[in-house]
Amino acid sequence: ELEKLKLGQKSESASFKKESGWVIGSDESLKGDTFGGIVIAAVKADEKLREKLIELGVADSKTLSDKEVVRIAVEIRKVAPCEIKSIFPEEYNQHNDKITLLLNHLHKECAEYLKPGKHIVDKYPGCFVGDVQEEKAESKYVEVAAASILARDAALKQLSSLSMEAGFTLPKGSTHVKLALLELKQRKLEPRKFVKMNFWNVKEIISEKEMSDK
Repeated sequence: ELEKLKLGQKSESASFKKESGWVIGSDESLKGDTFGGIVIAAVKADEKLREKLIELGVADSKTLSDKEVVRIAVEIRKVAPCEIKSIFPEEYNQHNDKITLLLNHLHKECAEYLKPGKHIVDKYPGCFVGDVQEEKAESKYVEVAAASILARDAALKQLSSLSMEAGFTLPKGSTHVKLALLELKQRKLEPRKFVKMNFWNVKEIISEKEMSDK
């Protein structure tokens, strides 16, 4: 749209940092979504695999459509060592007051499965795992970008599975979810199986009594 209006100047996306040896990148998905639990993924690569990942079109998953994510995820799993942990809401809600500890544990567990290799984590508040913790790492390291794609792909699968169980399509994100939360309540479905109970918008729709009854 900006190009049509002749505003600004198009620039190439930043290239990934040059790394040597084996590198393990990990990232998560669903952390800020009301529906669904949490997904952590890790991908390991060396120089040859890094080139292959770039050839596949690996990029920060936020810059890709769902269709592209699903397609590229299939190819990543074919060529690179990887590990994925998909935690559904029911298990997530058992860690309501210790979500950061859960994240640290899952990132570490995925990396340990793939070691040896330098572990790079897309930094989040309270992150203390990995050899390198860096903000927006998915746009700087191809391994973290690949992990972000696998995490989002697994997140889409998790939401699809939960939608089938709920009987209606569960929305992504946390902005426009009020109607879905009301639908969940109207259908008298157990909220712990579908949403993050510690989110303020969930507490706003589902009363404390309903939460304790569940």
